[in-house]
Amino acid sequence: MNVIFVSVDCLRPDAFTHRFYETLKKEGSFYDTCITQAPFTSPSHTSMLSGQHPFNHGVRWLVDYHTDTTTLPEIFKDAGYNTAGFTGGYPLPTGNLGEGFDTWEHHAEIEDRMEGRQNLGPANVLVNRAINWLDDHEDGDNFVFIHCFDLHFTLRSEFGNGETPAFDDQHVYKNVEQYIGRQEQRYYEESDFVARQIELLHELIDVDATIITGDHGSKMPGEHGYPWVYDSEGNRVGSQFRAVELYDELIRVPLVMAGDMFPEKEVNEQVRTIDIVPTLLDALEMDIPDVDGQSILEGDHPELAYSETYHGQLTSKNKLTKKMNEQYDFGWNELDSLVSIRSNEWKLICTANGDLRPTELYHIAQDPSESRNLLEDNEEVAKELFEQLVGWIGDDEQRYETADKVSAETQDHLEDLGYL
Repeated sequence: MNVIFVSVDCLRPDAFTHRFYETLKKEGSFYDTCITQAPFTSPSHTSMLSGQHPFNHGVRWLVDYHTDTTTLPEIFKDAGYNTAGFTGGYPLPTGNLGEGFDTWEHHAEIEDRMEGRQNLGPANVLVNRAINWLDDHEDGDNFVFIHCFDLHFTLRSEFGNGETPAFDDQHVYKNVEQYIGRQEQRYYEESDFVARQIELLHELIDVDATIITGDHGSKMPGEHGYPWVYDSEGNRVGSQFRAVELYDELIRVPLVMAGDMFPEKEVNEQVRTIDIVPTLLDALEMDIPDVDGQSILEGDHPELAYSETYHGQLTSKNKLTKKMNEQYDFGWNELDSLVSIRSNEWKLICTANGDLRPTELYHIAQDPSESRNLLEDNEEVAKELFEQLVGWIGDDEQRYETADKVSAETQDHLEDLGYL
């Protein structure tokens, strides 16, 4: 039995169109609206691999994170599987998600195949390592996790050279139209490249179950002020960065679960990344631990989805993010921390700088681009969603904390990689 779980960083549903993905959609269960529980890497992956909300697994920030919750590789390992994880991005190896894997390889310092950029292990390297590992373990049951970072860096580079775009004296991007146009082109090119690598793995290895999703999406031109970021009062506070807002382009990702154990279906109702763990275990007829997610194998879909981002609070006392904020002008210090609750019809967004305060309400069934804030016109809808949200996180004391501690070693490593 070979179970392959692929997380493609920054994967939007409109990038899930390669012929290989289309084949998988027809061979299993495809969900075009899977809501991630945080729009940045470490909290999202911890939810994805544990089935728990961030306020239960405890990971709220990007680096030097720690969780005590049981994760999917640990479950497979206890069931007698060989387990391996291959990641191409920097954040995940700074925490303890790798503890459940027999093999945990980090390839983030390999030079990028196209531009010579650092801090990116391209998908072809990760997939080749996974293929070799699977060949070495062909006589056993195997669980392999692959985290592809290729799309992430196309949205950080100016014309592909790995630099944040320059500003003029009026604090405006230089050549912004050319910059964002090149970003968008490279994003979809890299998405197809990643798909071809995963397809190659399936051509060379007998795969019994395949899960492909994203940890978060990413903004594109025309979406919520891109390339700028605004606070809850409508003030422009910095440049685009995917982890600071909770609009659907950032928290909606595709999900496909393919293999003989998954029914062939295409689902438009929302599901959540925390539903992956119980669904996969249900499909494999394995025991499901007590998790926040639910099995969606037979079509019972969750009514509500929770997401959060805590950049505002975490930046205020975190030396690392302060330094990054000053260098790249992300505007993190001025940002609100946010939480959201989403149904198939509505989404409520609240600031979470201590007490929760509703600020935005969107009728996403009629306004999928979230362009019309209906908070003042639909107080009853907002009240009902707000009460549900408070019921979930009202006692979440961790959200009042201001920062995770970032070790000196991590800061030195980020500086070596060119972040600082």
